[in-house]
Amino acid sequence: MPPVEVLSYRLSHRGKPVGSQTIKTADLGRHAQLEGRTQFQGPLGTHTVVQRSRCHARGVSLRFREETQERNDTRRFDVTFDPRQGLVTAVKGPKDNASVPYLLPYRDPLSLLHEIRQLGAIEGPVRVPLLGKEVTVQLAGEVDLDTALGPRRARAYVLHPGQSVVYVDVEAPHAILKLTQRLPDGLVEALLVKVATEAALEPFGEPEEGRGKSRSGGKRRGQRRRPRRRKRT
Repeated sequence: MPPVEVLSYRLSHRGKPVGSQTIKTADLGRHAQLEGRTQFQGPLGTHTVVQRSRCHARGVSLRFREETQERNDTRRFDVTFDPRQGLVTAVKGPKDNASVPYLLPYRDPLSLLHEIRQLGAIEGPVRVPLLGKEVTVQLAGEVDLDTALGPRRARAYVLHPGQSVVYVDVEAPHAILKLTQRLPDGLVEALLVKVATEAALEPFGEPEEGRGKSRSGGKRRGQRRRPRRRKRT
């Protein structure tokens, strides 16, 4: 199994540090598993947001979970995308869940970023369906960035609505070098400061056909082979 890519970012608001962000990507062949951890401090409050996603290799979501930890309060939001049953199911608690028809190949916030990394030099706008809205991704051009990894050439993609900008390294593996998000009182900027790897991510949102299989032969645990009968002489 290939190693997990770990991208670490420094967050700033109006030129002042406001936290950190880490995005992890595991390439699983047909699927990808993503994990984002954002820790805020200072003027944007003190809290941690952990997002996990499983998606098709190109970005279409299979499952997404977001957990917000603030002081003694933890809020969770879990979404399952099931095109076979034609449903998208969202769960906030044991008695707080709802389902809507699966009408489009939806993305989640992490799988959207994963897809943008693969767009390349697109000529026109790309429309991406998120739950509740549609996002348009437009290539604004290429820019030179000074990063902790040295000078880099990046493609700048503008997201509508919101005017967020995602700067993607022109060179493979096309890491996101910088992100800017517009807030009412200024921009929040995430700047890449470190690239690393780790062994693996905890499994998340595995498809039904992949559950319960062993690494060696695909048998479920506890399943025994029947002994062969001896031929009578």
